[in-house]
Amino acid sequence: MNQPKGVYLRLSLMMFLQFAVWGAWAVLIAGHMQNLGFSGKEISYVFGTTAFGAMISPLIAGWIADRLMPAQIFTAISHFLGGVCLLVAWKQTTFPLMWTAIFIHALLYMPTIALTNAISFHHMRDSKKFGNLRVWGTLGWIAINWIMTVYLRFWEGRVPSTSHVGDCLLFGAVISFLLGAYCLSLPSTPPSKEAKNPYAFLEALSLIKNRNFAVLLIISFFVAIELPFYYNLTYLFLTEVEHGVGLAGSTANFAMSMGQVGEVLLMLLLFPSIRRLGMRFTIFLGILAWPVRYAIFAIGQPAWLVIAAQPLHGICYSFFFVGGMIAVERLSPKDIRASSQGLLVFATNGVGMLVGHFVSGRIHDFFALADGGHDWAKIFSIPIVVTVLAAIVFILMFSEEKYEKDTDALEAASSA
Repeated sequence: MNQPKGVYLRLSLMMFLQFAVWGAWAVLIAGHMQNLGFSGKEISYVFGTTAFGAMISPLIAGWIADRLMPAQIFTAISHFLGGVCLLVAWKQTTFPLMWTAIFIHALLYMPTIALTNAISFHHMRDSKKFGNLRVWGTLGWIAINWIMTVYLRFWEGRVPSTSHVGDCLLFGAVISFLLGAYCLSLPSTPPSKEAKNPYAFLEALSLIKNRNFAVLLIISFFVAIELPFYYNLTYLFLTEVEHGVGLAGSTANFAMSMGQVGEVLLMLLLFPSIRRLGMRFTIFLGILAWPVRYAIFAIGQPAWLVIAAQPLHGICYSFFFVGGMIAVERLSPKDIRASSQGLLVFATNGVGMLVGHFVSGRIHDFFALADGGHDWAKIFSIPIVVTVLAAIVFILMFSEEKYEKDTDALEAASSA
């Protein structure tokens, strides 16, 4: 980093708050919507708003950050307005109004994922060590989920107990306001002075001509399809009494946070893994961790095994998604890196997760049983197939030798 300690700490707090906003409501809102009487399809539509946000906003936001406005200013504005949307969503009890409020929030929040990445990379000396910074986002997710666990446990057994699950939206709003104010204090990340094409997103799209970039983007899309099976359905699976694991809501929320605990540990191993195993094999291991965890979910018992499988999320997310962010950064010219990160968000959190939201909601309803439960083994068999095929295609198509050659050439060009 340019100013090792000071800048690193400031960027770490940014990452901490960035993912605390999302983590506050991303797990619990499924239970909140179920309490409000939403169907599985309606729940998937609300979750799908983040995918729409990731499709519509990041490319535009990346263009603004690469060409027009300092990234930290745009991020601050997005979080101030996004906090208002979460406050509105907190008060909604019907599907149309809930969907609308979360949809507008998603349009504002999703571009900030790519922009906080771009801000971080701009102020780092070594992009390969991005995992050491990104881990603070995971810690933010864990911290807010543990706070929500304590909060819900306090209300369990009281009347009305279930109504407080929706307070996750209030917590998210407060953190969003705090982050908006904090972004205004961040070191400046101005638009690139090296811009050749004013339309940065078009240049980012042109990177698809690089086979490794194209393979990473396409496989990221397919892997993202299975993500909603985890984010949308795991809380419901863990709390379902008859055919699920049968945990209390607060316990289920805490159990899912173990996935992020594993993420912290594995994030610290990401840089050594890339250095020793290479980018190709590191990402391959990240993909393979998904079917292993879903296989344990499909078995469903004993409860301790299902909970113990949660930390596999650390390999899944750190090695695959964060590894992919680093690969995209290193395969992109300096003046379009924010737009390249936006393109990755578009493929994963956007199109991939949109497909996954619609598919997972329908599969959840399709495998509903007469007693109100669900056939979870059949539900989780779908993402097992998707991720196994994705891992095979990636390991066959991604070239480590070409990746090293391309990234070395870009580094030489940027330092010239």
